[in-house]
Amino acid sequence: MKKLIYSVWLKLAAVFLLVVCIVAAMLTVSNTVIRYDAEEVDIYDFGRDFEDSWYISWLLARPENVLYNAYLNTYRPYDNYGNPIDRGENGKDYGDDLESNIREAFDAFSHSDDEIRYFVQWNDMIRTNCGAASVEDALRGKYYSYVSRSSDGNITRESAGVDGRAYYLEEISHFDDDSTIVIGCSIRDDVAAKYEAIWNRQESLVMGCVFRVLALFLAALALLVYLLCVCGRNKDGEHKNMWLDNIWLEVHLAAIVGAAVGTVALWYFVLDEHLHGNFPQNLLYWVLCAGTALGSLIVITSLLSAVRNIKTRRLVSTSIILRIIRWILRLIVKIAKAVRSLLSKKTGLYLCILLFLYTAIIGFFGIITWRSPVGLILGILLFGLACFVAACRAGDLEEIKKGVSAVRSGNVAYQIPELKCDDMKALAEDINGIAAGLDESVAAKVKAERLKTELITNVSHDLKTPITSIVSYTELLSKMEELPEEAKDYVAVIAKKSERLKRLTQDLFDISKVQSGNDHVILEKLDAALLISQALGEHDNEIQNSGLPFCVDTPKELYISADGRKLSRVVSNLIDNILKYTMKNTRVFITASEKDGMVEMEFKNISSYPLNFNAEEITGRFVRGDESRTAEGHGLGLAIAKSYTEICGGSFEIVVDGDMFKAILRFKKYI
Repeated sequence: MKKLIYSVWLKLAAVFLLVVCIVAAMLTVSNTVIRYDAEEVDIYDFGRDFEDSWYISWLLARPENVLYNAYLNTYRPYDNYGNPIDRGENGKDYGDDLESNIREAFDAFSHSDDEIRYFVQWNDMIRTNCGAASVEDALRGKYYSYVSRSSDGNITRESAGVDGRAYYLEEISHFDDDSTIVIGCSIRDDVAAKYEAIWNRQESLVMGCVFRVLALFLAALALLVYLLCVCGRNKDGEHKNMWLDNIWLEVHLAAIVGAAVGTVALWYFVLDEHLHGNFPQNLLYWVLCAGTALGSLIVITSLLSAVRNIKTRRLVSTSIILRIIRWILRLIVKIAKAVRSLLSKKTGLYLCILLFLYTAIIGFFGIITWRSPVGLILGILLFGLACFVAACRAGDLEEIKKGVSAVRSGNVAYQIPELKCDDMKALAEDINGIAAGLDESVAAKVKAERLKTELITNVSHDLKTPITSIVSYTELLSKMEELPEEAKDYVAVIAKKSERLKRLTQDLFDISKVQSGNDHVILEKLDAALLISQALGEHDNEIQNSGLPFCVDTPKELYISADGRKLSRVVSNLIDNILKYTMKNTRVFITASEKDGMVEMEFKNISSYPLNFNAEEITGRFVRGDESRTAEGHGLGLAIAKSYTEICGGSFEIVVDGDMFKAILRFKKYI
């Protein structure tokens, strides 16, 4: 089930269906707009009933509007072109002009509108388009509106089947507050039926579009949620990025915005051109489908790429703006920590206070300078004083830097001279105290190391004579034929252990000589291949008995400069280690090669025990890799090998990789 959910084919199918939903929604809206535009009149008002339609209210308010416009044409101070109208000296005393304007306005209105019946009475003048003798005759119909104003200014409104929204009569009161006005209007029944049919048709179009788009939106939302959940994971559920995710986040955001805006702009332009008759309908749907599919595919691809980077925590690394913001935030944090650390110390607090005072004084002198040059002179003197103080402190800092550099380079006897500034003087004294302590510590350590080396050398030398005697007498005992078999076994054990003790004593003596600097080195030209071949020959019997296959690759004419006797000891010790500690039925690799002007000899084998030690510690004295001590050895073989290699001018490196043990010798190639 998990593999099916995260499968590539299911993801592609989800993307395809998501694009189809978006295109279908766009086409649904486009088709609704085209059909809605073909209607005779736009009267539908979303969320309202037909009785509350603005168009019905507008029809019933037209006679009131005509009367209001007649008042405006009579009393407004400017004409249609913004020019002032000369009405004489008596202000609003234009009754003859008003009556004429009302008569002309309703005469024009009667010839242009036959959808309503109206009765309008202004004082004694009556205007109607249906031959009504009274206002009641004009109120026949399902939808009507009645409004009247008495001479004392009281306004009465009444309507049936409609919510009246006209308030022109209230506006007329600003011009005329003593005329009696009665207005009655109703919509013809056939006209109301026609507009109600148009309303129902438009409502069906709009609501059908809303429900279809809502269904497509929910389907698209479900597909998008699925893609957001599974993107960035393979069929095994592991996080995985694509090559698109390496593109900068800003490019993806620009693609999302550009594709979305471009798709909407294309939809608006093509639809507008079609509604104006400039774009054929058979081409309209193809262009909208192609443009919407391409735009939505770009948006989905870029969005999923950003989500994948969020899941794999690569969003910041793939965004220029976020990286800059992170860098700025880190810089602010560092500055804040530095300021807090500075203010928490007495010296830093003093410096901040001095800097503030200095800035304030300089600012004060600058204000004085506007009125008198005295401030400028004082500011220059203060600046000179600050430069002198800074120079003194800079000189002290240079002396401290010089002393620290000397101590760091090994001259622990160096002492910083006495300084001028008190706080710098205390710092210099502390550094001098550290140097003196280091000097004493180094001297004590050197003395202890020298005494230890001398002790080991003397003990090793003193042990040689009794050990030689033990070995000699043991050899004589082993040749006596009258000894019992049990005694011969004891003699054999003594001989084996005394021989091992002899080698240990000799190794101790040799490494002590090397580390004390008393050993002499005779450098000569050596062939690395011949050196390895001779060491293998000396251990031929042990190699044959071990059953380990030795894979040797040593090209000839790789010459180095070293002490032949000591380097032979190094190679012999490494082969001894291989024979002691290599796992059975594994191969041993010994190679020699040239790399960057260096001759490199490499010895590799698979250990028979876990290599749970530090590669640097194993070359110390009396350190053994096999802590259980199940194999023979005294822990000096690698220490001697490293010491002899280094006094011959080479480098010795141990590399541990799992169970593989590798020893590498490097020497400059002899030319």
